[in-house]
Amino acid sequence: MANPEPSVEDALAMFRSIEEHFPSGSLGNDKWYILALVAITSGGHPEFAANLYSHLISRPDLASTHARQGLIRRLREALVKLVSVVGVPKPLEAVFCIAEVEKEEDKDYSFSRETWSSGEANRVRGRQWLDQIYRANHAATQRTLAAHKDFEWLSEEITYGLYLSDHSILDGVDTELVVLSGIMMQNLRRETGWHLRGIRRIGVSQENVERIQQCIELVAAFCGLSLTKVPRVADIEHEV
Repeated sequence: MANPEPSVEDALAMFRSIEEHFPSGSLGNDKWYILALVAITSGGHPEFAANLYSHLISRPDLASTHARQGLIRRLREALVKLVSVVGVPKPLEAVFCIAEVEKEEDKDYSFSRETWSSGEANRVRGRQWLDQIYRANHAATQRTLAAHKDFEWLSEEITYGLYLSDHSILDGVDTELVVLSGIMMQNLRRETGWHLRGIRRIGVSQENVERIQQCIELVAAFCGLSLTKVPRVADIEHEV
């Protein structure tokens, strides 16, 4: 017998559990919902992005239009970055679902990549962030991709150059939360290991990364997914 579809009440309970378990004391109170948004979208339930948004704006600190516009910029940027991990359809559906519950006065019409261009400066910026995440490990990836240069170009110019090295709205930890959550929800062993290692390399403690992984697993269970292939942060700690 198929599992019943999760309800809005189930989703809200799961969001509250994530907020309680996430290491906000160390990382800040504005990061748990990035993980929740990305994981629920990657897990095949982007419709609950609207419920997460409504849950967040019910709080006193997000009562003003200015605060809500700041929030939507962060949520939107997380979904833009998620495109580089899961493709367009799921993040786009999450955007549409949030838009359905936004009030007109709360909408933010800014365009973060209006002045973006490809080229050397973009590649350098992308490579600098890529090097922080991968360090010497990237040499092995380059050797593999020497026979698949389209993917090397895609990584430096687009994945990192266009998406992940832009920290004007989301900082480096936010960005790795997006990438780690999106990849882990796909039950990918190799790439999850890379980004467990990557988030450690930019300064998040082993204990906090373990708690982050447990939060992602809460969303996976909500979505009916089993993350059977992914390592734990302790498994990759010797590589950090």
